[in-house]
Amino acid sequence: MFEWEIWVGDKEKCKKAFERFSRIGFIKLEEEKENLSASHIKKADYNLDFINNLLEQKRFYDWIIIGCYYAIYHASLALLAIKGYSSKRHNTTLCGLIYLYYKNEAEREGLNKEDINLVAESSLEKEEVSYFVEAKNKRELASYGISGEFNKDEAEKLKEKTILFINKVKRILE
Repeated sequence: MFEWEIWVGDKEKCKKAFERFSRIGFIKLEEEKENLSASHIKKADYNLDFINNLLEQKRFYDWIIIGCYYAIYHASLALLAIKGYSSKRHNTTLCGLIYLYYKNEAEREGLNKEDINLVAESSLEKEEVSYFVEAKNKRELASYGISGEFNKDEAEKLKEKTILFINKVKRILE
């Protein structure tokens, strides 16, 4: 079991991890909540524009996957920012999302396990997790590999998941 899966299943462990990350400075308090959050959403939208541009060119599919990752990551940072926090590490961002936003199926608006999986899978962590494992592997291969084996269908599927996530984040921020 991976750390984020433990946090999803145990709110108290997630809270303790969040507090530990705060104590050691991996999660910081921010005063400029609205401006910082809006800046991260703007960056997520910018990455979506970048992705769309590349799709129109029908090439550079590896960079589309990387762009999707950064769009998801900036949307995640926007959620932390509106609550008054910032994070510079992917694992701590994930911890913050789970602690501050994760809702089980019985609760209404928030992030569900599929949303958390998307963030976890598109992160730079070396861990393999269940739901979006292929997307994460492709992002890593796109970033560090030398093969050009990505195709338009794969890129468009990840783009659609990215758009759904960013739209959900925007709804939560409203």
